[in-house]
This record gives sequence, structure tokens and C-alpha cells, in this order.
Amino acid sequence: MNLKKLNNSFLVTCLIFFSTLFITIPMDAKINEKDDNSRIEALDDLDFIEMLNSVDPGTGSALIQKFQAKEGKNRLLNGKYNPAGECKVEAFRNKEVLLITIPAHLLFNPNDTELKSGAQEYLIPIKRYLKEPDMFRVMLVMHTDNTGSDEYRDRLTLERVNSVFDWFEDSGVNTKYLFSYALGDEMPLKPNDSMENRRQNRRLEIYLVPGTKMVEQAKKGRIAF
Repeated sequence: MNLKKLNNSFLVTCLIFFSTLFITIPMDAKINEKDDNSRIEALDDLDFIEMLNSVDPGTGSALIQKFQAKEGKNRLLNGKYNPAGECKVEAFRNKEVLLITIPAHLLFNPNDTELKSGAQEYLIPIKRYLKEPDMFRVMLVMHTDNTGSDEYRDRLTLERVNSVFDWFEDSGVNTKYLFSYALGDEMPLKPNDSMENRRQNRRLEIYLVPGTKMVEQAKKGRIAF
């Protein structure tokens, strides 16, 4: 089964605008195999769009696209995120990024911010992408609908995405290249004019962005992961 190509007009517009504006990170923020799990301030300061464009694939773009398509098809779509379920796997940003969308109700009870029983089943497959530092930059992006006050929506998405981040941290993986964003109702998939549309807008998006290690391998002609 082929990966779907993302067709969210707001995101596509943003990425077209930023597609050539890859972020330059100071040399001391480059990957260090001997480094510990401490955070990199230059990366943590990047916003959602900046992180999506934080590594320039350069001449390795075509190979990265092929690698990501294979990863999405053979592992993600054949695993927990298979097409028979409610999650989605899509190609994003010139097919160099994989986007996994998990409906919020699979992770949280209504209005709750603690992961529900069984939620870990949807997060365990992502641990794979944190094993090699900066092979991937994994972005956790939490969204909700427009129900409640601005303060409530912001707090809900912040506490929920923190719960997801904490789960990864507590599971023992290296979270140095795991980044979380709480976007409230800023980027709905559908108009918030029906129960079904609001349900679709409540979601966790996980972006698997190529890191410097993948780009370096791609430029040499082979990605080993």
C-alpha cells in the first residue's frame, strides 16, 4: 500500500514558504556520539516549522525519500498503524518526512491529560526512531478542537503532549532528539462544526524528520538503520 501524501492546505502553504529556509544550528549543537542525554538548547528553541526544516537534505534528498517510503510501508503500515485501524501514516515535506497521526481518544480519556490504559501500544513503535541519536528528529505535536476557552485548550494540549514525552523518557529511550509542541486548536484538519470533525481535530501528530546522521549517510549513497 502506498503512503498517502499530506494535503493540509495550511501546512503545505507554510512549508512551501519555508522549504528553502533550513535552519543553521551552531557547531556545538552537532551530534556527538559520546554525548549524554542532555538537551541541546539551540534545537529546543526552534518552533514547529523551524524544526521541520532544521536539517537540509541537500543531495541526499532522493535517497531519503526512498528510505522513508520503505520505512513507512514495510514497518509502520504493516505494524500498529495499519490501514485497518484509526491511525494514519502519510508522506510529508517533499516525501522526506513521515507523519503518523493518532486520534486523541486512543491515548486519553475525555478531558484527561494522563495516558489511558493501552495507550502505550501506539507509542512503543516510535521508540525505534530514538535509538540512534539524530538519525531522526521526532516531533510530538498535540492538537485539540475549539471547545472551551483558549486557556483550557492550551493547557490541555500542553499537559497531554508532556504526558506523551514523559512516557518516552520513563521508558528509558534517549529523548535528546524528541521535541514536543502544544498547538491547541491552531491547526484544525476540519472545520469545528460537527462532532465528527471535532473528533478528527483532536489528535497527536508524530513527525519523523531526517536528522543529521541520516543526511550524512544519504550523501554517501547508503542509509543504514
